[in-house]
Amino acid sequence: MTTDFRTDFKTAVKQEEWYLRRVYPTPKDIPSCTNHLDTYFACNTIRNLVKSMYRYGHLREDCSEKWAEYKFCLSLKWMDMDERRDAWIRRKAIWWAKRRLGKSSEDVWQVREEPLQNFPRLIDPVQYLKERPQEYM
Repeated sequence: MTTDFRTDFKTAVKQEEWYLRRVYPTPKDIPSCTNHLDTYFACNTIRNLVKSMYRYGHLREDCSEKWAEYKFCLSLKWMDMDERRDAWIRRKAIWWAKRRLGKSSEDVWQVREEPLQNFPRLIDPVQYLKERPQEYM
């Protein structure tokens, strides 16, 4: 019997909004536009480009999402502080809900109902010392 922890999108957004309202209780707690711009510039650094080449074999890093966050932040400037916080939380909740309900690396694993038998294998230390190769001594 397996339990499906996935929910529908609207419920996931509500859950994420509830959580984000507790993490960012006041308008001062949400990131500033300067933070978003710094994140965008950090995305384009040599370090991240080299990391992308190392991990994926090509330039995989796409900074357009970070640029969109910065532009969204600028679009909130005309709003009242509480409205700005609500709009930011709503956007982040939608982002987290999409990420939560989308595919992830956890989808390839099957949940075990019972632990494996005789795992980890118990090793007799005396027998191990007798059997190990000479180069380890």
